[in-house]
Amino acid sequence: MKNITLQINLSPGDINYAEITVPYLIDAHRQNVDEKIAIVDCCRPQRTQVIDPDSRFPEPEFSYRVQKICVIAEKLKAQGYLDRIVYLYPDSSLLQTIYRKYTSNLVNVTHDCWGCALAAYLAAFEVINTRYILHYDADMLLYQSTNYDWSVEAKLKMEKYEQAIAASPRVSPPFSQKTGLLDSPSLHKGDIPAVSDDGFWRVRWFSNRCFLMDKQKLLNYLPLLQGRFFIETMIRKYLNRSYPPSPEIMIFQRLREAGCWRLDLKTEQAWLLHPIDKSQRYIGLIPKMQKTISLGQFPISQGGWENIKLDDWEDFLNKTK
Repeated sequence: MKNITLQINLSPGDINYAEITVPYLIDAHRQNVDEKIAIVDCCRPQRTQVIDPDSRFPEPEFSYRVQKICVIAEKLKAQGYLDRIVYLYPDSSLLQTIYRKYTSNLVNVTHDCWGCALAAYLAAFEVINTRYILHYDADMLLYQSTNYDWSVEAKLKMEKYEQAIAASPRVSPPFSQKTGLLDSPSLHKGDIPAVSDDGFWRVRWFSNRCFLMDKQKLLNYLPLLQGRFFIETMIRKYLNRSYPPSPEIMIFQRLREAGCWRLDLKTEQAWLLHPIDKSQRYIGLIPKMQKTISLGQFPISQGGWENIKLDDWEDFLNKTK
């Protein structure tokens, strides 16, 4: 038993690329995980001070897109990419468990104030049968060298440090050798995380995009809303301002307070990319991008940046035909 479950979030927003990206992510880890699960979020975001679901997620289009992502999930299972699918509906009993266990019922809705998934991320921790969960959002692109699995290395390192509760590969392509800049996980932030002598960086932020999480350690810090942040969230709810917070913020606030951190591997054998532009232009480039990424190749300008620079990629792919 590897004691790791590979889990991927799927939602109606993923219908244009899930059949392209998910198989690639699954194949990168299938030999080193015990089970491959998808959480399919079938819940329509609730109304918040920021989001009007009637205009942002109108019916019957939303229900049609839910049906479509469910069909895609079942197809991926039939093809052997998934072992199990968990469908999260508004009447799912799992939701009440999540609200009580993770937020003390202070948050009892399925999406954050921006209409992004909330309950689906927390549900993943409840449905796995292993100590570790290896999570990806369905839109992530991964480079991983042959005969290497970043989660295996990360798990071994996490076991050495009690406060290491999560791990990630490089969140952007490497850049230091080509630019001469001090190496770090990315160039997005001005502050450089503390560097360990064990081949990783200690990072305080806990991203939902991709992580290996030690559920056994996480359980020690539930509920996520405690102390000052519990009061802050209660005020947000009462005033209807920035409520509810994202699961990233809830996990970050709780684990930072507890002195925990994320372990970002320094090895250049694995790194991530995340799309901001998900237009048809990008969708059409994904297969070529994945093939190029599998060779460890990327535009020089992409080094150190987590979000895909689509114009640069288009130029790069045209030049490398």
